[in-house]
Amino acid sequence: MYSYGVTALHPGPDWPRVIAAYKLSVFAHIVDTSLTVSAPLIKRGIYVFSSLEIKARRIALDRAGLVAHFSVLVPLVVLLILRFGKWIVRRSVKNDYDAVPGSPIRKAARLETGVKVSRTWGRVSWWLDEEMVAGWGERKFWIAGLGWWAWLITLCVVGTGDDYMHITKRFGIVAVSQFPIHYMLSMKSAYSPLSLALNTSHEELNPYHRVLGRVIYSLLFLHASWYLNFFAWAGFLSALYKRPVVIIGWTVFLLITTMVTTALEPIRRWSYRVFFTIHLIFGIIILPMLFFHTSALRIYILEAFGLFIYDIICRKLDTTTGFASITAIPNTNLVKLEIPIPATKQKRFTAAPGQHIYLSIPPESTPPNTSTLSIHNLLFNPFTIASVSATSITLVLRSLSGPTSKALKHLTTLPKAHPPISVEGPLGSTKSFPDLTSYDRILLIAGGIGATYILPLYEHLQDQMETHARSPDRVQLIWSIRSAADASWALKPEGRVPLNDDENVRIFITQHSSASEESVIPGSPTAIEMSDLKKEEVVVNARGGYERPDLKEVVDGVFKLGREERVAVVVCGTKGMARVVRGEVGRWVEWGREVWFHDEGFGW
Repeated sequence: MYSYGVTALHPGPDWPRVIAAYKLSVFAHIVDTSLTVSAPLIKRGIYVFSSLEIKARRIALDRAGLVAHFSVLVPLVVLLILRFGKWIVRRSVKNDYDAVPGSPIRKAARLETGVKVSRTWGRVSWWLDEEMVAGWGERKFWIAGLGWWAWLITLCVVGTGDDYMHITKRFGIVAVSQFPIHYMLSMKSAYSPLSLALNTSHEELNPYHRVLGRVIYSLLFLHASWYLNFFAWAGFLSALYKRPVVIIGWTVFLLITTMVTTALEPIRRWSYRVFFTIHLIFGIIILPMLFFHTSALRIYILEAFGLFIYDIICRKLDTTTGFASITAIPNTNLVKLEIPIPATKQKRFTAAPGQHIYLSIPPESTPPNTSTLSIHNLLFNPFTIASVSATSITLVLRSLSGPTSKALKHLTTLPKAHPPISVEGPLGSTKSFPDLTSYDRILLIAGGIGATYILPLYEHLQDQMETHARSPDRVQLIWSIRSAADASWALKPEGRVPLNDDENVRIFITQHSSASEESVIPGSPTAIEMSDLKKEEVVVNARGGYERPDLKEVVDGVFKLGREERVAVVVCGTKGMARVVRGEVGRWVEWGREVWFHDEGFGW
């Protein structure tokens, strides 16, 4: 038996014969596998394949998919080798902490080969972590994405010649071969294979999940476009709504297009619920559909589905439910939760500061009139752990307009109730941080509720300084808040110096109440209400002042304390704040200073 392949390079008067032959050899053959057709040698536009050549063609398609699938191991191995090399370089650089930072010993050390390599790599790393354009993502993600896209394109093209249908199918199988690693990159469980292998967190892997998603979509876009082009050119557009295989393919493509569209940052910020719900539901639906689209994809679909089920099981097993105490913090839109934790997890929660959990609200804790199948069944919101005790964790979150915030705000109106709340975790990237106490200076900057991340880190570092008999002045905390009430939950940490008395903490209050009080008429209802509020007014030592912090002055003030000092900077606040801090720190990196920088940004 013979089969035919269409070439894209020979337009001309023979195309009517090409179309007729292809209709017989391909579409008719799919309907009735017993049908045999003659093999006239058409001079242009048709390749004639024997049964052995058909098998070779199938093998070539499968080989391209497998190579694309397993080649992901190469960058993973390279990354592990680079990390090992970085560790070797760090080991070669001897830091004498007893030496004065500006002493001849430290200055001479700068000239050592190890230090030169380390600081050169520091500049390169800093450049890679910079955004291509504000809001467009970091350079390293662009480079990784374009490099991987070029490699997959190569696998799609090499060996296809001018066989139109072969290259069209090649783009499809190579794209789907990336589904398993794509699903693995999205896994939030602490037991994700990639998280365990690379000692990293979901937050660090998720940007690569997004990049790979765009790469996969670009390949599927070409695959679908070229098929549509052929259907239109050959007069087979009716196959779009008559043939099940084609219907499945186009339905999957439209679902993935919707997923990609709703994953764009403007839409995620407009409604995270829309993004998350569509991503979850469509991500499940497309797997069985692709399974029946063509048998060549099934190995990748089964692998992706297995990883999806594994992630669900791990997250379910890592979720506990406790009867929480939920209160509203006066004069703010903040909500405080105290949730009990099992003794078996206490060690994990205290292993590192700044970890977070995924919070979900069980049906019995949802607001009245909530349907059985509510949005709460699909929402798992991340919140930073503000503090950990022997029996419970404390969360402080800002109540916004989302369903979880509204439900928690409703629960604060039931002061005597202790509703069950489910938490998964702990999770986070702080466990993989370097030893920050090895740096000469540590600058911590928080904006608003970002202090739930920064304050536990600050307390942990102060404990470490005390343990190693080092000056606590090496750690500075900058906290910018709107009002004094926003700091009320943190002013008196248990067993510690109050923040108002800590000289290494500078609080900036950006909305001082004095200006508004001047415009209030004495004796008016507003004045009486404000008088009542004053009785509950929180006293905050705004050592930084009643204005926004001058981040340039803050950064320069730390770096100017010692010309040879190594500095660690951690910021948790809005993207605007993080961008400004990074820009100011970047100047010192360019001047050769050794810096470790981490941005624990707001958002999803």
